Parts: sequence; C-alpha cells; structure tokens
Amino acid sequence: MIALSAAYLRKMVGDLVGLAVVVLIVPTCIVVSLYILRGCRSWAVPNPLVRVWSRWRRRPEAPTTRPIEDIAVLARRLSRRFHEPPQGQRFVKAEGLRRAYDGVLAEACSQLAIVNLLGVLEAGSDLDRERARVEWALECAGMELGLPL
Repeated sequence: MIALSAAYLRKMVGDLVGLAVVVLIVPTCIVVSLYILRGCRSWAVPNPLVRVWSRWRRRPEAPTTRPIEDIAVLARRLSRRFHEPPQGQRFVKAEGLRRAYDGVLAEACSQLAIVNLLGVLEAGSDLDRERARVEWALECAGMELGLPL
C-alpha cells in the first residue's frame, strides 16, 4: 500500500470540510435569505426550472382590436344618429358623425372579412351606395344595425 503523508491527509480533510460548507451551509443560507426576502410567508422556494420556464413560455397575445360586440353596440348607436339626424343639425357635426359611422363600419368589416371602400371613396353618392352595401353585408353576416331593410 501507498503510505500517505500527514500533510497530505490534513490537506484532504481541509478540502472535505470546505466541500461540506459549500454543499450544506451555503444552500441553507440561501433558503433562509429567500424566506426572509419573501416576507416570511412560506418556506416554499420556487423551483428554478419553473422560474426559467415562466420567463420563456409563450404568453397569450393581447387582442389588437376591440371585441365585435363592442363594435356592434357602437355601430347601432351611430346608425340611429346618422340615419335620423335631429332637425337643424350643423354640417360639421353631421360630417363628424358620418366619418365616425364609416370608421366603425370599416372596423366591423375588417373583423368579419368583408371587403369595403369606405375609407377610399370621397363623400358623395358613391360613398352613400358603398355604405348601404356594407350595411346590408353586415346585416347578412348577423350584425344587427337597427336598420329598416
């Protein structure tokens, strides 16, 4: 057998004590620190894999448009105001209402994949015919606009 020197054995024992400190004492200090930092609520330490997974998992994307129900409510409200204007309504208010109504109709068309030219045509009879066609298409698609068709 190989004879080991006393200095070598002391060195090995010192290394084993250092290893024991790293393996046992450091994780205990980390757990206690987390307990204190979390407000002493729970001893449960989150699993590192869960934390990494929660950072990289795909989160559901937020919708970029309004719900179709909200668009339908707004379209019904603007439809009544557009098709039945009060007596003596000013031109600027009527024009703003027309643009708002056309914008809501175009938004509804984009949600329901209906082709429209509301944002392209100039104000006039062509735009009025296009608006009537879009209102009819939306009614046929199931969006109640409150129109007498």
